[in-house]
Amino acid sequence: KLDNTQIGFKIEGVKGGVGFSVNYLTYLSQLPSLRGGSAGPAALNNFTGEVAQFPYLIAFDIEFPRIHLFGASTDFYVDSIKSVFRVEAAFTSGEEFANTLRPELYSESNVLRYVIGWDRDTFIPFLNKNKAFLFSAQLFGQHILDHELVDTPGSLAGLPGFTKAGIPDWKDNWTMTFLVKGWYMQNRLSPQIISAYDFRAGTAVIAPSIDWLIDDSWRLILGANFKFGKGPRKFDDCRSCNPWGPFTATPLHTDPFQAGSVGLGGFEPLGRFRSGPIGMASREDEIQLTLRYRF
Repeated sequence: KLDNTQIGFKIEGVKGGVGFSVNYLTYLSQLPSLRGGSAGPAALNNFTGEVAQFPYLIAFDIEFPRIHLFGASTDFYVDSIKSVFRVEAAFTSGEEFANTLRPELYSESNVLRYVIGWDRDTFIPFLNKNKAFLFSAQLFGQHILDHELVDTPGSLAGLPGFTKAGIPDWKDNWTMTFLVKGWYMQNRLSPQIISAYDFRAGTAVIAPSIDWLIDDSWRLILGANFKFGKGPRKFDDCRSCNPWGPFTATPLHTDPFQAGSVGLGGFEPLGRFRSGPIGMASREDEIQLTLRYRF
């Protein structure tokens, strides 16, 4: 179908030693959006027998919204510090986010994302006097421009398990990565360390590895990753949204007939967005050993 068509263009160039590009892409989101509540499927009110779309009800339809992406990038070399810098930015419209403040349990927002990268080959004589190490760092930023987040009766009262309501993703967040990679034995042995830190989630990961090309047939890779930080976080997930008032109201609902969240939440499902990809796996340290034979 034409509705599923992706259309885009990209222009690249080099001027004065600086590479640049501009691009545009319109596409269907690769991640599903959950539309619930008043935009979700019709449901049965078990208390009255009514079948309808109820605001704030946690029953969902899956949609893949159309997104428009505008992007630009540039890269350049700074000879005085022997470094390459990269800057990329993307602005999207049409993205949908879970939002427990809205009767349909989602909202649309424009989003600005960018990455600033730095690469440099650096000699460390006491580690290897014959071969430079690669140092590479990136800073990833994301800003949700139409973000919504407010206190709830439960969070204002300081009750355990109660949080603010709205969009669980952070309005402004940054993730930084850093890589150090070296080579020995005529590039047949390559150790490296990759680390990442999620600023708003307060979580980090360190992933050392070593890649050994034993001969033309055998290759051994040993790696691990260790995670640190605050771990799983809780967030309002509309379990206390009172879709069938007054039957589902709580003592915190001042009007038992009024639908809306009072902030009771948990780790699943929306707390994971607050934890970020590192925090979601904070209890999953890993060690991998790979032996490959090529013939």
